[in-house]
Amino acid sequence: MRLFLDRNKTLLPRIDVIFLLTRVMTFASICWFAIYGDYQPADVPIFYAVAATYGALILLLLAAIKGKFDLKLAYLGSILYDAVFLPLFVLYTGGIDSSFFLFFYLTVSVAAYVLTFPYALAVTSILSAEYVGVIASEIGAEDLFGVTIRVGIMWVCFLALSYVSEYMRKSERRLMKLFNTLNMRTAELEKSQAQLEMIYENTRIMAGTLEPDNVIRELMRIMSNTLQYQTFCVILKHSGGEFYYRARCIERHLSYHPQAIQVQPGDLVGKVASAMEVVRVMDSKKQENYSPLAESTRSAIFVPITFHERFQGMLLAESSEVGFFGPRDEQLLAVVARSAGLALENAELHKQTEELSIVDELTGAHNYRYFIQRFEEEKKRAVRYHLPLSVIMVDIDWFKKLNDGYGHEVGNVVLESLADVIRQCVRDVDVFARYGGEEFVVILPQTPQSEAYNIGERIRQQVEGSIVDAGPSGSVKITVSVGVSSYPENGKSEEELISASDQAMYKAKGSGKNLVCVT
Repeated sequence: MRLFLDRNKTLLPRIDVIFLLTRVMTFASICWFAIYGDYQPADVPIFYAVAATYGALILLLLAAIKGKFDLKLAYLGSILYDAVFLPLFVLYTGGIDSSFFLFFYLTVSVAAYVLTFPYALAVTSILSAEYVGVIASEIGAEDLFGVTIRVGIMWVCFLALSYVSEYMRKSERRLMKLFNTLNMRTAELEKSQAQLEMIYENTRIMAGTLEPDNVIRELMRIMSNTLQYQTFCVILKHSGGEFYYRARCIERHLSYHPQAIQVQPGDLVGKVASAMEVVRVMDSKKQENYSPLAESTRSAIFVPITFHERFQGMLLAESSEVGFFGPRDEQLLAVVARSAGLALENAELHKQTEELSIVDELTGAHNYRYFIQRFEEEKKRAVRYHLPLSVIMVDIDWFKKLNDGYGHEVGNVVLESLADVIRQCVRDVDVFARYGGEEFVVILPQTPQSEAYNIGERIRQQVEGSIVDAGPSGSVKITVSVGVSSYPENGKSEEELISASDQAMYKAKGSGKNLVCVT
């Protein structure tokens, strides 16, 4: 059982200084009585001994207040000292007529304030018994009422201070609990505020990202570093309606490799996409229409990514704790999802704008500016690594006559059809562009002249064998003249190679058209 009440962490007033002052006043009273009091000469040593020991007790209390040793021991020493010497002091200063019985009230009050109830009760009982014991021989019938009042006040002091102290401690505990709760809520609020500020800053950076892959990486970084999720992913939707994992993090293991999702009717992913609303899964073990990313998953949250009411995908986070995700997670992820929707839309628009700036609007082939840029890059690569490089120039035979006879609309249809044929005949690594008018050019990286000639011949044959549907104008057949030049055989600069392929093409035209010629 504890002896002392815990006063180290308390809002209640400390009585150390007050207690010290009362001890000083008591010491002064003892000294005054020792000098001027009416007592037997034989008792003089007793009073000086009491004064000396009391002075020593005050010095010890002062040292304890200054932190020299445990203050509780000083209080305990004072209470024990009073229990021993106060009865003697009362006895030698007049017994029942001594006014020093008042010091019993001080000792009882201190015991009730610093000791636990059982020990304070014991101290009060002992002091009461001691006081009655030292004056018992002097108590007469006329003194009984006065003595009872004195002892009763002693017990009233004990009970009153014990009750007040206990009530204040209970109030203090409630107040401290409230303070702890307030501090915890404040810490959570500060953490949420810091997270929101980080999220807004990150989403601002994300909104300025014009590459879709970089947007996804920024999304994953926010969910990992800022929101501290361990298992999460970004789910996107193809234009054809299929869902796929664009990026995943399963228990801190990241993967940016896209993976298709087989969504069955009634699956939670499909429902989230249709409703475009946040869904929280409290216990995934009870959710039959959802397959978690991690085996340890017990709860999840789905937040749709939308832009202007158009569904783009969703953010998914999982936890191994049941009911882990709350309104705060929903709020934070909603902010991230809205920013992601805007960033993905901006990235897509930027991509389309870039494509429009390098693609010929009519034929879908790259334009002249893009051709020059790529030709310079491929030429530098060929020179650096001693690789072959070839260029094919394609021109439609009798195109002016076709335009004059059928009109420009049919001419446009012919250009589109020719572009489709050439696109089918070249490789993905080749660069196909519209050079100007009815002329097209193909850059063939790492391709020697013999292979380039074969590709040119394949284009010529495919065009010769195709029939262009010109709508009301009927069907149209066309042929092309093809010129081939290669590095290093036909020159070392881009201008020399383009000029060589152009000359070879005109050589084909001059030789009867529908031919492939090499310079």
